[in-house]
Amino acid sequence: MSAKKANWTFLAVILFNAAAIVVLAIFARKISLTMLQALLVSQGIVLVPVLLCLIFTRTRLKGLIPCKKIKLTTALLIVVVTYLCMPLISVTNLISLLFVENEANNMMAGFEGISPFLLVLVVGILGPMNEEFVFRGVLYHEYRQSGRIIGATVLSSVLFGMMHLNFNQMGYAIVVGIIGVLLIECTGSILSSMIFHATINTTSMIVAYAGGEIGKDSEDIRNATVAINNLTYRETLCMGISVYMVIAVIATAIAGCLMYVIARNEKRTDYMDALGKICRIKRKEKLFSVPLWIAMGLCMAYMILNEAMTHMAG
Repeated sequence: MSAKKANWTFLAVILFNAAAIVVLAIFARKISLTMLQALLVSQGIVLVPVLLCLIFTRTRLKGLIPCKKIKLTTALLIVVVTYLCMPLISVTNLISLLFVENEANNMMAGFEGISPFLLVLVVGILGPMNEEFVFRGVLYHEYRQSGRIIGATVLSSVLFGMMHLNFNQMGYAIVVGIIGVLLIECTGSILSSMIFHATINTTSMIVAYAGGEIGKDSEDIRNATVAINNLTYRETLCMGISVYMVIAVIATAIAGCLMYVIARNEKRTDYMDALGKICRIKRKEKLFSVPLWIAMGLCMAYMILNEAMTHMAG
């Protein structure tokens, strides 16, 4: 029944999110949120329905989400793995930009005037902790109890991508989700995926500030890129993809080796070997059910409609 609980939980998150969008649209003139407040509200929209579902189903977090301490050396190795995985995340992002707008850069445009410290705290640390708790914590481990570990990994990562409600962020969010699950399995602790995710977001914020991207939307950055390289935007993307693809293959292979080192450091190598056998065992419980299909359908419909409206406006 764990997969069904996870599916209902994700549907609750989507419906709660939809209700929040409608309320904010209706009372747009009365409710005026700053960008920082909007970021906090968006995190609450994800967290609150999950907490309510946990209370309603009387689910004990202690027995569901592994949260043991990890060694300092493990934490440092996770940071190294994070930077090694960034080329893979970047190339996924660049491929998506061949077809859709850069939603992350559009979000950066609204960060102008916000204290760098607050932005790093909210976007770089609190946001990743919240999202890891929900997607790699609750949802992944609910799906994992079905015995379909590979399916649980992929599905929880896809749902994490869909929750961003745009095709650009969805692509690399799926990659982030899969790597986050692998780190949890290597360490036996959700702290590892939180460190991984927080390192990505914090680094992105620092780079954005250093590169002067805060306050500029994707159109501004696109024009600047074209002016510097004397190439069309699409040609610049293709060049970036070809370079990052080679780097990503090498860096990701090294990251995979370091994950084995992390597993050894946390004395999880025997468990990881046993996990491979568990993945091959057939289980009867299905991961998909009607609530999940409805939730995924709503996400896809919103993203397609949003993309169509963007093209019409352009």
